[in-house]
Amino acid sequence: MAHTNAWSNVVPAGSDALNTADDQIRRLRLDIQERGDEIVDDWTADPVVPKQLDVGIVIGTPDLAVVYTGAAFSIPSGATTVIDFVQETLDTGSFHDNSSNPSRLTIAIAAYYRITASLKVTSQSSAAVGAMNLTKNGAAIASTNIYFDGTRLTNTMFATYISLAAVDDYYEVNIVQSSGDAWATATTAPQAYFMIERIAGTI
Repeated sequence: MAHTNAWSNVVPAGSDALNTADDQIRRLRLDIQERGDEIVDDWTADPVVPKQLDVGIVIGTPDLAVVYTGAAFSIPSGATTVIDFVQETLDTGSFHDNSSNPSRLTIAIAAYYRITASLKVTSQSSAAVGAMNLTKNGAAIASTNIYFDGTRLTNTMFATYISLAAVDDYYEVNIVQSSGDAWATATTAPQAYFMIERIAGTI
């Protein structure tokens, strides 16, 4: 709504006549009530009755992205393999590019974020421990280890973390294994995804 008066923090001068001071107090009460009417339904109620908030306006479109491998990427033995994600389920915050640095989810707005990765990985017959790491600017922030016993060849590696990010920080997923064999990622969105979401209430 349009307010009758522009908000003013000017203190009334001590030499004002009493009727002038009274007028200023009435004006202040009107200013406060008009602004309060935007969040309160009834000022006369005791206690006051708050308005129902329009959740769509309050929340809006959340900043998040869900990407997935879209291909069976090889995970060689004895190396740290950064995983590419070349397909997007959605991206509302310009976190990801399928062709330029497809391994990365890059921050455009400084805030707290929840980062999650889930990768189904197929091993070979050699037993080994595999480690999946969530990294921020190349440094690990969360890790998970799974033992591949050489008989159950497919396992899912999962990690999630909450991180405070600055503009241009980026997150990736890498896998390390030393089985002597090449492993491979799954290809589909339900089996090999990487997600980020800005936590509500942070800027």
